[in-house]
Amino acid sequence: MLLRDRSPAKTAARPALRRHRWYVPLVFVGPVLILQGTFLFTPLVNTFVLSFTDASTVGGGQFVGLDNFATLAGDAGFWAAVGRTFLYMLCTVPVIVTLSTSLAILVNTSLRGSAVIRSLLFSPMVMPLATVAVMFQFVLRSDGLVNQVLGGLHVISRPLPFLSSSNLALVSLMLVTVWKGCALATLISLAALQNVSGELDEAARIDGAGWLRRTWSVTLPQIRGTTVLVGVLTSISVLRIFTEPYVMTGGGPGGSTETIVLYLFEQGVSPGTQAGYASAISLALFVFVLAAAAVTWIVTRGRRA
Repeated sequence: MLLRDRSPAKTAARPALRRHRWYVPLVFVGPVLILQGTFLFTPLVNTFVLSFTDASTVGGGQFVGLDNFATLAGDAGFWAAVGRTFLYMLCTVPVIVTLSTSLAILVNTSLRGSAVIRSLLFSPMVMPLATVAVMFQFVLRSDGLVNQVLGGLHVISRPLPFLSSSNLALVSLMLVTVWKGCALATLISLAALQNVSGELDEAARIDGAGWLRRTWSVTLPQIRGTTVLVGVLTSISVLRIFTEPYVMTGGGPGGSTETIVLYLFEQGVSPGTQAGYASAISLALFVFVLAAAAVTWIVTRGRRA
């Protein structure tokens, strides 16, 4: 009798639930789609349209076809910024990936004082990048902390031009990027290490493998996917590098630290400049980011196969 009483209620509830089920996903996804459409896709479409015009930053423009891209292809300043940015990426990304993975393995071990080390490692994450850039600007300038310490120890006879030399300025910016970028990369790698199977490590230990051998042959292969992800995210972040050169050197000396985004800013965001030409630079940067992600995916796919 009890079953007979419940069956009609269930039968009546199911059609009502099915009738209202269609809008439930829209309630959750709708706000995100609105935000993405407003702040991501609309500017992207607008940038695409502007790249075919001669619009300025303070007024409209006319359709000029592929003129902006033709000018971009012969712009020596743009290609110098591209080469400088890719050099920046080739020098910093391997260091960040290697250093963050090593630090994550070190922090993941049960060493005394690891909690203090974690706090020190992750402290750059809570600091705004502009604040970090200003801080290192004071530390690395001619009368900054580093030169004062080296001079006090009689290591140098005169201040080193960390930010005013065309040879040292880019290297100084790279060190800041590595210091800042290692925090998030270490956190991602550490999260991956928490899911590494302890059984495989224990089996290797029983077979007589040492810590270094177990780390190289057991631990690192299990977090390979995360390591690739860290490399992709870091590469994309470095391709869009802007704050460090803008705040610390302003692109100088002599344009030696001018990156793609900083060049884009100078061409299209400053008052009186060309928004159409800057939009063409933005699309070129978008292609570079896609190419970097595609190359990484192809290399990773080849290794998995």
